[in-house]
Amino acid sequence: MCPIVLNIPHSSTIIPDEYRALFYPIDINEELRIMTDWYTEELFAVDGVKAIVAPVSCLLVVTERFDDDEAESMSGVGMGAVYTRTSKGEALKKVTSSIRSELMTRCYYPYHKTLEAAVDNVLSNFGKAIIIDCHSFSSIPLPHEPDQRYPRPDICIGTNHYHTPLWLSESIRASAQKNGYSVAFDTPFAVTIVPLKHYCKTRGVYSVMIEINRSIYMDEITLIKNFGNFAALNKMISNLVWEIRKSI
Repeated sequence: MCPIVLNIPHSSTIIPDEYRALFYPIDINEELRIMTDWYTEELFAVDGVKAIVAPVSCLLVVTERFDDDEAESMSGVGMGAVYTRTSKGEALKKVTSSIRSELMTRCYYPYHKTLEAAVDNVLSNFGKAIIIDCHSFSSIPLPHEPDQRYPRPDICIGTNHYHTPLWLSESIRASAQKNGYSVAFDTPFAVTIVPLKHYCKTRGVYSVMIEINRSIYMDEITLIKNFGNFAALNKMISNLVWEIRKSI
């Protein structure tokens, strides 16, 4: 057993047939191309480390957001836990209060229950738990994103003041830079996931987000992997995870 849990919330492209009718007549495949964290389930695959993977696309339900839109800043652009707007700000899908409740009950809360259970299991066995929040991002800022600075780094490390110790974020920075990647902290994306049960309450729960610029491992238009770069990134991530494992 390993004290690390991988959170992979945006790799799926699945939208169940029964929810397709919710979407307005837009190019769903184009929005999936833009918004999916392509291949992160494979990119962050590490033997012996448990991964919690969202079963549906973020276009349907986003497990990374706060469940309360009042607490979620991205709800202001229609991108709370249940998206209502596209990356360009266009209407995405019809969401009534009953539909939102159904989606949250079916997709959002079970995911968080699974993540929380995995973290609790690690805590009970090791006294500590490390969550690595696994993402990728567009090389070009998307219209809905608050950070429009360009060019973007190869790797973004997202932190939380309570749950991300300096040794953890610095170990990731050092490993990435050693392998020739440019690195930024909390740019273009910030923070990292922690189950609400432990959020700013449990010191033994550590969390850090790793965001990979898609342009360094794939063609963002055709979605074809650069297999050499992809393999090199996966190897770096695997080595990094086991170095972190040895640090606690």
